[in-house]
Amino acid sequence: MYWYAIDTWIVIVGALAAIACALLGNFLVLRKMSMMGDAISHAVLPGLAIAFIITGARASLTMFIGAAVVGLLTAVFTQWISRFGKVDEGASMGIVFTSLFALGLLLIVQAADHVDLDPSCVLYGAIELTPLDVVWQTEIFGIAVDVPRAALILGGVTLLNLGFVVGFFKELRISSFDPELATTMGIRSNRMHYLLMALVAMTTVA
Repeated sequence: MYWYAIDTWIVIVGALAAIACALLGNFLVLRKMSMMGDAISHAVLPGLAIAFIITGARASLTMFIGAAVVGLLTAVFTQWISRFGKVDEGASMGIVFTSLFALGLLLIVQAADHVDLDPSCVLYGAIELTPLDVVWQTEIFGIAVDVPRAALILGGVTLLNLGFVVGFFKELRISSFDPELATTMGIRSNRMHYLLMALVAMTTVA
């Protein structure tokens, strides 16, 4: 069995993705919102389609921004439906992500059908292909190293999530277990919730 540099980058990208998700996932479980990551991963499809329709290109940055915005809206809509509709959080997630996913499929079929924008690739990804998208070349101990885009993005997201968790661990812990107590202690539970959801959306898209 042979081990190549491309295999190393696949493992690194997978590890960074796991760490970035785990840092925030703990608090989603505590808040009984463990399905939020799955909901956002389905709901970003219209964001990708709209970004392509507006720009006419599949540039990574515009796709990322479009997906991140829709991912954040997924969290916001879920919260609103749960609060004002007085339904369970899981039910509101189901309503939001299935609706947005259906909208994304319609947009792709109607406006972006001539472009290779595969819904299954968006949902499941292709980690084995990440080392092929090289954005930075450097040299370490005389050895040329090609750094994939995914490694840089996920590395940045992991550091951001780590900084958020370390910096706001007390607030996250209290607001996750008892939002009312957090409010009486001067912690803005809603603000912490939406900050967490914004990072979850960004991490899911990344």
